[in-house]
Amino acid sequence: MSPSGWDRLSFLAPAGSVHDWRMVLLYDAAVDAGLLDGLPSTAPALAARLDLDAHAVRVVLDALAAWGVVEPDGDGGYRTGAHAPGPEAAPVLRHHARILRSWSAQLDDRLHGVPPDEGPPDAGRVERMLASLTVLAREAAPGTIDACLSSVPGARRGLDLGGGHGEYALELARRGVYTVMQDRPEVVEAVRRRGFDVAGIELFAGDFFEVLPEGPFDLVLCSGVTHTYDRERNLELLRRIRPLLSPAGVLALRTLLRGSHPVAAIFAVNMLVAARGADTHDEGDYRRWLAEAGYGDVEVRVLGRASEHLVRARP
Repeated sequence: MSPSGWDRLSFLAPAGSVHDWRMVLLYDAAVDAGLLDGLPSTAPALAARLDLDAHAVRVVLDALAAWGVVEPDGDGGYRTGAHAPGPEAAPVLRHHARILRSWSAQLDDRLHGVPPDEGPPDAGRVERMLASLTVLAREAAPGTIDACLSSVPGARRGLDLGGGHGEYALELARRGVYTVMQDRPEVVEAVRRRGFDVAGIELFAGDFFEVLPEGPFDLVLCSGVTHTYDRERNLELLRRIRPLLSPAGVLALRTLLRGSHPVAAIFAVNMLVAARGADTHDEGDYRRWLAEAGYGDVEVRVLGRASEHLVRARP
């Protein structure tokens, strides 16, 4: 599917082009309940098999038929529809559903100054998030790594910081760059459960602010990391990374810049409900922080999706 197609399915759609939120929530609930795996079937038989309410099952299946996710078979039963999401669209839609529920449940609290609940996510949520990010990043990885390596073409060792889905590390390894991929322990554990064992990639579990792998690295890529933190934490992270870079090494920050695209403003809402202090930041913020942390030669460029940017700097 094209980038615009994924954008329409995910919560990162441009304003006015997002997939119908009603279908997104219905689909997620149906998958969770096991309805779609149980087709073909009648609603009463499916409800009995899954210990569900038959009336509710029928209503949900009838509604999903409006989008062609399922279709009636003419004999009172239902089968998979012609427009049922495929194996790659499914995790994107399910992650979208989680975001919709999060906004609905928490925006009122955020507006009234109630901080978000930052407890550790359960294993199922981590798995669903990684599945969605894997699909979205797979499309973006080649262009992102092209942009990174254009500044350090002879790179031999890289650090993918916060790259839990693994797509950027895989792309670096394909280019002959031995890569250490670091993320939180629960994310690395989920990656290992998925059977991620690739030559040229080393998994490293740990909080960025507590432990980092031993350098030097020719490239450190932070994708989707800096918008998780506020100014103070980002400054701390940039200072911690700097000693890991080789003398000619490059730090690359892949992010959405505030004020650069409407999607960045929409994405900031997700950060608002996700973590205290999380937000998108503008180009001036990054230039100031990098200068304070001891970097120079800062360059900002647009990536394949117009909403996403790569900020590159050297120590």
